[in-house]
Amino acid sequence: VHQTDLVGPRHVRGPRGVTRFFAFHTLDLVSRAAAASYRGDKGTEAFCGHFLHAWRLLGVPAVSQLDNELAVVGGNPSGFTFSQVLRLGVLLGVHWWFIPPGEPGRNPDIESFNGLWQGRVLDRHRCPDLAAVRRTSARFLRYHHGTPHRRLRVATQGSRFPGVVLAAARPQLRPVPAGFSLAPYRDAQGALHLPLARGRISFVRRVGGAGTIALPGGRGRVGRRRAGQYVVATLYTHRREIV
Repeated sequence: VHQTDLVGPRHVRGPRGVTRFFAFHTLDLVSRAAAASYRGDKGTEAFCGHFLHAWRLLGVPAVSQLDNELAVVGGNPSGFTFSQVLRLGVLLGVHWWFIPPGEPGRNPDIESFNGLWQGRVLDRHRCPDLAAVRRTSARFLRYHHGTPHRRLRVATQGSRFPGVVLAAARPQLRPVPAGFSLAPYRDAQGALHLPLARGRISFVRRVGGAGTIALPGGRGRVGRRRAGQYVVATLYTHRREIV
């Protein structure tokens, strides 16, 4: 299971003015190893690029858990749409798992990592531009992977160092297929058109007083007897049905 979160926008100032950027962080809950990307926007291309980067480093997860960022979750006022990010994950066998809106505490591990990154990078070092942010963050990741983690135990994980645990698990990780890239899925204008593969996309939601839950593009009816409870609504792409 991976947890992913978007931090930003953040701003750094240098001789050439203010640079606005977003931080993309992914954490593997077994090894506590992390992957990061720093980009000038938070669009579809940025998310696809980050996930491919993270999955090449950490392995393709069985479950990718994150909040309801619009570029990922899809949806529009007229109904649900499968974003290119969703399509990328499903194509590679990832079960997307979206936490309830407005409840960041459901992603506590990556939120803790975000705070550590903020304190160790932006609050401690002067970064005049995005290139400096990337260099400093790379040093932070080396520190993170080479420092004992409070959630790791030698008896269960074999080491307390995230980098060591990740390296030991490498043979069991599911890699991104050799030679895989987004290039074959681009049209003449460079826009992505990924196919919709067979898979699952789940939304954890709290049932409102009217017995409905908020889903991308509309609301789903669960029933008043479930009001106040949490449910998992899973969309099966091959059935075009939410259960």
